[in-house]
Amino acid sequence: MTGSTPAQRTRTRWIRFNLVGAMGFALQTLALWLLVTAAGLSAGVAITIAVLAAVSHNFVWHEHFTWPHLPREKRFNRWLAFQVSTGVVSVLTNLGITMIVMTATGLAVVPANIIAVALASFANFWINDRLIFRSVPAVSKSGGSLS
Repeated sequence: MTGSTPAQRTRTRWIRFNLVGAMGFALQTLALWLLVTAAGLSAGVAITIAVLAAVSHNFVWHEHFTWPHLPREKRFNRWLAFQVSTGVVSVLTNLGITMIVMTATGLAVVPANIIAVALASFANFWINDRLIFRSVPAVSKSGGSLS
């Protein structure tokens, strides 16, 4: 992404973010289905476990694919911030929206959760791109920002 404009870099991150999100979504959906149908867990407990599995999966992929240029020594801080922000937002939105959709429409937990994930995806990208994985601008010798 070197030599590209800020808009191009954001677009590339958005595409990569969504590829990672699609993989996490597949993991979350499969886990949710298995936890409800095979393990017999309640919707709320199953949603929470499935979301936390997807959040952990997504962090690893974002570190290596979406935002690979960030310093390794700050990884624990990013992981902690990711869990507190994206993890909490994801669990709350998935639980809240899924339960509302299930109640309002009569949909089963998996299709209702698909709607919840779609609605929360924009907020999750903004939180991650602007707060968790943001780059610190390089500073020139004269003190001005290089990026």
